[in-house]
Amino acid sequence: MDIQVNRHQLERVVIKWLNQHYGNLTPKKHTNVPRTIFFVNSKNEIIMEYDYFLKNSKDILVDNEHIWSKLQSIFHLKYLEVQSIIKVWLKDTYRLEDDVRPLKNDWGFDTITDWDS
Repeated sequence: MDIQVNRHQLERVVIKWLNQHYGNLTPKKHTNVPRTIFFVNSKNEIIMEYDYFLKNSKDILVDNEHIWSKLQSIFHLKYLEVQSIIKVWLKDTYRLEDDVRPLKNDWGFDTITDWDS
């Protein structure tokens, strides 16, 4: 059976999935990286890294293994579709600016254990 959904419906379904699995990330900072906010899960794994101080480009690196590749495989989305939906999700869920640019992080993140309080 082939099910047809429009772009808006698909976006809502994907955002619901993102909120169920990654809607409770905790923003954390570290003294050694003062202009970056790390979004971590309950296991203290970095899922996203946001350098909010850049003037021309506000990139947020999104973990490929946890989020990006899952959206591509589960929902059959292309790179730009994933990027567009994550941008909406970040604005709605984490109140990030309109000019934030999600980028796929294929190489993973460093492990940080001594977060600032």
